[in-house]
Amino acid sequence: MRPDVLVGPSDWVVEQFGDKVAAEIWTRVPEALSTAIEREVNAHPSMTQTTERVLANPRWPLPYEELVLFLGTLPGAEIISIPRSVYQLVVINGHVVVPWCYGQSARDSMRDAAVDRSFGRLARELLRRFGPPWRRSQAEMPLPLDAVDEREVAKICAAIAGIDPAPEVVIAGYAGAPHLGLLRACLGEIKSTDNGALNWSHLDDLPLPPPVIPRPRRLQFP
Repeated sequence: MRPDVLVGPSDWVVEQFGDKVAAEIWTRVPEALSTAIEREVNAHPSMTQTTERVLANPRWPLPYEELVLFLGTLPGAEIISIPRSVYQLVVINGHVVVPWCYGQSARDSMRDAAVDRSFGRLARELLRRFGPPWRRSQAEMPLPLDAVDEREVAKICAAIAGIDPAPEVVIAGYAGAPHLGLLRACLGEIKSTDNGALNWSHLDDLPLPPPVIPRPRRLQFP
């Protein structure tokens, strides 16, 4: 474990999610992300380069699925899903948890990652609807034309918009590589600066779980 990683949940996690589930959030988020990577690697053990691209793809479904499986049974959790979509999200105590692959090295810190550059369509739309006011950055990577992705994002955002009060966005960021597994996991909250750019208002490094051998999953949520 990194020496700067707290053993138990930070005060910020307790404040955001409540003391009843903070300790579970602290350990289950990295467990979910680690399991997602291990499942992908074990499904395609000889396709390292392809797996690297999959891990960085915002439409990779396994992080969403595993976060639902690991967090969806916690007190106060609500599962948001739509039929035939790669996206499913967990809302816990007024916070929607969104996965994001920000790097592929243990040296990569999420604090240094450009938050408005490599988000996919879902993260960007959730921040526009439920995050702080911000303006489009010239450094922001353009999104590919994808009518399916646009429809799925619009539907799941509309479902979240029905929650009252509107949830805040928490990013479950991770760095990982096919031959090394999960290298870092973080929870972060985003703010907008005076000039309308996005920045981290808070970020916690989470403890990494021991390696696991993933077993087949069977979703229990609609």
